[in-house]
Formats: sequence, structure tokens, C-alpha cells
Amino acid sequence: MLQRYLWKLLPKPQRAFLLGRLSVVDRQVVNKSMSASVAFPKAFQQHSCLFIHVPKCAGSSVCEAMFDGWRPGHLPLYWYEEQFPRQFSTTFKFAFVRDPLERAYSAYAFLRGNELSGRDHSAQQLVRQFRDFDDFVARWLHPENITRQLHFAAQTDFLTDSLGHLALDFIGYQEHLQRDFHLVCEHLGVAGRLPHLNSSRQRQPMPARQFCTALTRQRVREVYARDYELLGYE
Repeated sequence: MLQRYLWKLLPKPQRAFLLGRLSVVDRQVVNKSMSASVAFPKAFQQHSCLFIHVPKCAGSSVCEAMFDGWRPGHLPLYWYEEQFPRQFSTTFKFAFVRDPLERAYSAYAFLRGNELSGRDHSAQQLVRQFRDFDDFVARWLHPENITRQLHFAAQTDFLTDSLGHLALDFIGYQEHLQRDFHLVCEHLGVAGRLPHLNSSRQRQPMPARQFCTALTRQRVREVYARDYELLGYE
């Protein structure tokens, strides 16, 4: 309460300056923590679970199937750990992940080809500056840049606890989405049918590794090295 009060006392330019020094994931945490109400979501309480929604990893479809379309936003695991220690220790914590190359291409194609809301316009303008996906990766996809853009932030930035560990009970893989979603539903005792939401209109009909260059694959491998290692995509 006191923290929120003191934060609101800061002039807007100072708040913007401080937020600008943070990664995009940490900015989400500060903005949420300093909002008027912070409570453990009722949708999670209902199923005794905690779902971490990693961007471009089928999270919107999972939310539609399990939580009637309600979405928790892209808050990292460590935020729930610090805000709700009791629920964190007792609920079933799960997330879905994706091959980093396919995820990066999916985010690129989604931003480039879809009609999006105002909050995504700056990201859309960003990707449209580049000729194609190879050009985008070569000229923009660098470690310092991905920390500033939510769609391209590393998956492990959302999935680790305050000590940097993967403290989830279950990690599902988009490559086996229907199977792993069924396992989650089975564990929680819920029935859900997984729709296909937020698809990319201009997406190529083949996996990214089949049409991007070897240099692009290598660059993505370097930029998302921690995702490849911790999520088992070696």
C-alpha cells in the first residue's frame, strides 16, 4: 500500500525514466504491483492452478478453453511467488512453451500481418521496417533488444522464480499441444476444448527452419541460448 502511494507521488517523467531502465517483463511487474488492486485471480482459485502466459505459445487458446476467455496478462512466475506465497506453494503451476525459432517467427508474422490494437502498434511498426524474417533477425534480434519488446522476450524470463529456477509443476510444449493440454485438464479435473486463436495471417505454411537461412537459425540459437538450454530444445 505504502509502495503504491509513494510510486504515485513520483512525477510521471521520473516514473517513465525508472520504468525505461527495466526489461519489458519487469516493467509489467512494476505496473501491476503499483495498480489499485492486486489479488490472486479468481479463475486460478477456481481450478487451484496458476497459468503463466508466455507470448506466442498458445496462451490465448488455453485461456479461452480453461478460463472462459479471461487472460492473466504476461506476468512472470516470480511475481506470483512474491505476491501470493501461500497460493504459489499449493497450486498447480503450469505453462506452455515453444521452439524459440518458431516462436520468434510466429511473433514476427503475427505483428506484420494482423490488424492489432493500439498497444501493439509500435511493435507492428517495428517489424514492418524489415524486408523479411531473415532481415529482421539479422538487424534487430539481439540480446539487448529482446528485453525491450514483449513479443520477443525470452520465454525463461516469464518462467523462472526469484532464484532463477524453473519452478513449475508442468511445462507443456506447443509441438505436442493437444496431448499436453489434455494432461493439464486431466490433472485439474476440468474439461476443455482447445480453440485456435491469434493465428498469423501472413504466416508461411511450413516451419521456419525450412525457409530461413542458416545464419538466421544460428542467430536465434545465440539470442535465446537460455531458452534452448532450460526448455530442452537443444
